[in-house]
Amino acid sequence: MNGQPYVGHHCESTSLVNLLRQRGVDLSEPLVFGLGSGLSFTYWRSKQMPTPFIGGRVKPDRLTAQITRTLGLRLTVRETSSEKRAREQLLQDLDSGTVVGLKLDRYELDYSTDDYRFAAHYVACVGHDGDRFALVETRPLGLRWASGESLARARSARGPMSSRNLSFTIAPPDGPLPDLAEAARRAIRTTAETFLNPPIANLGFKGMHKAADLMPGWIDDLASPREALVEMATIMEEGGTGGGLFRTMWADFLAETADLTGTAAFSDLSDAYRLVSGNWTRVAQLLHEAGTTSERAPLEQASKLVHALAQEERRLMRRLSDAA
Repeated sequence: MNGQPYVGHHCESTSLVNLLRQRGVDLSEPLVFGLGSGLSFTYWRSKQMPTPFIGGRVKPDRLTAQITRTLGLRLTVRETSSEKRAREQLLQDLDSGTVVGLKLDRYELDYSTDDYRFAAHYVACVGHDGDRFALVETRPLGLRWASGESLARARSARGPMSSRNLSFTIAPPDGPLPDLAEAARRAIRTTAETFLNPPIANLGFKGMHKAADLMPGWIDDLASPREALVEMATIMEEGGTGGGLFRTMWADFLAETADLTGTAAFSDLSDAYRLVSGNWTRVAQLLHEAGTTSERAPLEQASKLVHALAQEERRLMRRLSDAA
């Protein structure tokens, strides 16, 4: 890979920026996130999950599929249950000069200091030196080197949202890219439609209301509320979201869309989402406070704020749909 790799906020969009730049497609991380209709809301908790999950983006792999489809690029995704075959494919791509996206659990990498497992993390693999592999991480890690043994463990890790040694590459565009202004409008319409009409009550504005309803009971409901609430708060604010549960990155995308389209409404909505982002940061702070104090009051405050955010984001998405 020529030049310095891009080190961004979110793992999947950071990987995509690096894969796209190698193919001559130089887009900012917010533009990649927005053109891939990356913004969403998810509340999830299965019986096997000790800690509820609050997410602010579409499910893993979808951002990659949507941005390549939007730009008319050919995406090649490989999965295999064989660690040997996965390594051979990776080396073949790297030795041909191709940057490769990898889905894995960073917990297993020998440079990791993570204290939790998450098998839907992404890195861009930009080269190797024998049995050491160069991986582009998000901030503040940047470019890191991992042993082949630890990379094999990380790629084959199991867990929620995991895949079997998944890798992906992007082929060069056959011709010019589509008009980015119109692509941004389409992506906004898609994002708004999904948010306003979620298929299940755990997603979109309905998911926000559901999470808000459940929050006050987490002090009694969670097996280890102190650890769980602090972990949730950390993931929401610092787990590659760019702050404010991805709403800051979305605001940046809307500001770029305003420049691309010349539509002032997108600039106004960008400002509105910056306020929303600040309120999601406040929610994370309240969850952290509830965890460290074991008190219910911060959760009750967070619940009220999330209900209000659900109403506000529903209003803003309607405005975005109209503007797009």
